[in-house]
Amino acid sequence: MVLSISGIVLTLVITAVMLHTRYLRLGGALVAACLGYFLATSGAAPAINSFFTSLAKAIAALGHSLG
Repeated sequence: MVLSISGIVLTLVITAVMLHTRYLRLGGALVAACLGYFLATSGAAPAINSFFTSLAKAIAALGHSLG
C-alpha cells in the first residue's frame, strides 16, 4: 500500500496537535515512531499493509455510498 502525501500530512498534523496540546508527549511520539519503523521492517508488515488497504477501500466504498 502506498500512503499518499495527504495521508502523511494528515498524520503529521494530528501528531503535531497532540504534541502541542500535551495529549501526547515527545517520548511517547518517539516510541510510536520507532515502533512503526520496526513494524514496517518486520514480517508483520504485509499483514498490516493488507489490513490498512482493506480499511481504506471500505472507507472509500462508504463514502461513495453516502455521496
